[in-house]
Amino acid sequence: MEIEFWQQRWDLDQTAFHLPTVNPYLVSFLKQFNIASSSKVFIPLCGKSLDITWLASHDYSVIGVECSKKAIYEFFEEQDIESEIKNTSNFKSYYAKNIQLLQGDFFDLDKKLLKDVSLVYDRASLIALPYEKRQKYVNLLNNILPDTSEILLITLEYEQNIMTGPPFSVSDSEVKELYQDKYNIEMIHEEDVIEGHLKFKQRGLGSLMERVYKLNLKK
Repeated sequence: MEIEFWQQRWDLDQTAFHLPTVNPYLVSFLKQFNIASSSKVFIPLCGKSLDITWLASHDYSVIGVECSKKAIYEFFEEQDIESEIKNTSNFKSYYAKNIQLLQGDFFDLDKKLLKDVSLVYDRASLIALPYEKRQKYVNLLNNILPDTSEILLITLEYEQNIMTGPPFSVSDSEVKELYQDKYNIEMIHEEDVIEGHLKFKQRGLGSLMERVYKLNLKK
């Protein structure tokens, strides 16, 4: 799952992971987080998600990181938003009102870029990474996020021996293993969504557990 893999997926329009609607979990559960309406929300591996515009329309400041130039261009084009381009650290930065999208490698992020983030909205980032990269991903977040940040995390769990990722299967126990040293972890939703994912069912899966977590820093 190197950066070239995701760039190629976008270039070939192999983007079944892109939701054509705002994620209902974001709408349902954001109110459980202690963030003001003007707060900054960080979306790692953001693609051209409609969640970006939903958050921006509710007066949040959104910063996303995405490796694909095509995804970012399509986002602004499809949302009919004009953007300004600047170079920021290791990224090309696209600005528009209260939206900033960074084109580049997630693992090049630093504290300066995320210094004002109140919430990380991980809708499809952890599950986009293979097991050997997930600890590295969490370690980086732990090192660069402000101490007041919370995380809204969405995961999937299924029989990985039947279907390989991405999206990858991440168990509840792995979530605890990855985050428990720094965060209080609360599972706020759990549902078997296999009936709504015919392509996964056709590949042999009997269950597809979707979970939503609220993570806040231990004091």
